[in-house]
Amino acid sequence: MKIAYLLRVRPDLEDIIPPDVESVRIEVGDNGLYSDEDLAKIQDAEAFIVGMEPVNEQILSAAPALKIVQRLGVGFETLDLEATAKRGIPACNLEGVNKEAVAEHCLALMLNLAKRLPQALELTQQADWGQARLLTTQTRELFDKTLGIIGFGNTGSALAQRAHAFGMKLLYNDTGPVDTALAESFNAAPTDKQTLYQQSDFVCICTDLNETSRNMISTEALQAMGENTTLICCARGGIVDEPALATALKEKSIAAAAIDVFEVEPIRADNPLIGLENCLLTSHVAGVAHDTTMRIWNRAHDNVRAVIQKGQKPRWIRNGL
Repeated sequence: MKIAYLLRVRPDLEDIIPPDVESVRIEVGDNGLYSDEDLAKIQDAEAFIVGMEPVNEQILSAAPALKIVQRLGVGFETLDLEATAKRGIPACNLEGVNKEAVAEHCLALMLNLAKRLPQALELTQQADWGQARLLTTQTRELFDKTLGIIGFGNTGSALAQRAHAFGMKLLYNDTGPVDTALAESFNAAPTDKQTLYQQSDFVCICTDLNETSRNMISTEALQAMGENTTLICCARGGIVDEPALATALKEKSIAAAAIDVFEVEPIRADNPLIGLENCLLTSHVAGVAHDTTMRIWNRAHDNVRAVIQKGQKPRWIRNGL
């Protein structure tokens, strides 16, 4: 079984690849294309395991033996679903594989901002006891606050479970099917986006990136939120209009934000969110805790084996096959 790993960064890949797998690693160039040298390496590859690299006509044409495309994670926007379907190749993600880690990260960001922990840490390490304690005039409890969740799928419902345990009130909005019984068990109420923005103390984005969600958190959406609202996004870059958010944070028309995903990754030094005192940034790590990472790799390899070694239909197909 030969697997091509489409990964830009993974220094410990050799420790992760199963011993019975013949492997090759390639990555896309800065121009969005694969080199002829890399394409020559995948002519007999039976599977792609993909990080954030694109799976497009160029690379599909170079891999005539390909039987499955497997994304490492939940998102699949870098996969050409039409091109893979035309060739009869299932394109799969790992639905729900990191929902616990992402939900925990969202909650951690909420707590850090509500309790002003980054500022408290800095002041206390400077032995500025008085200023550190003065921060309590700006801190908040999560208890009895309203959390609005955009996207009530695997991650959104996992976050709701945790927020419910903190005694938060829950609103949600989702354009797709929702497990209403699960939502009701957390006392989570459905509502439209405008009402959610207006009534929430915290707004958390848990939806995928698509044509309806791109730049969803726009100037208009931010204006609908209040000056005490905190925005959290650990979903996908491109959902939040970053310049609009930077303006809202500078003008303090919303209280704070925490962002884990960005329009351009790795984040660039000129990103407008960098350096804002009321904005907490992490480097697209919400879903990659160590134990989550091992679960991702195990499920990805299991799905590939199902197709290549067992002749079975894989799980989590996203291109309609």
